[in-house]
Amino acid sequence: MIILCGHGKYGETIKNSLEMIAGKQEHIYTVDFTEDMSVSDILERYNERISVAADNVSIYCDIPGGSPANAALLAKRNNEGVRVFTGLNLSMMLSLVMGEEIAQSLIDAKESIKEL
Repeated sequence: MIILCGHGKYGETIKNSLEMIAGKQEHIYTVDFTEDMSVSDILERYNERISVAADNVSIYCDIPGGSPANAALLAKRNNEGVRVFTGLNLSMMLSLVMGEEIAQSLIDAKESIKEL
């Protein structure tokens, strides 16, 4: 299972764009982080998703040190098999759903950043 989260509806927007390009993604879920939420609220939503996961969970967040990433680190601490990544972007997710390993998707994400 993959969970996408960021400030506002970032995770949902990334998933929508991803599905526009690569088709429906049944194993990817989103958690929105809105202004009225706390880290505890995000953690609660992560834990709801993690509790129904059949296997390992990866949480991808927008920025390191942000509330979504901080909540993800708490979820990781309390749930074996949870991995946390920051720097969520569309290139990273496209690479991942097209079959690349996580390590390669991180490289692809870094390499996608350039001035044209």
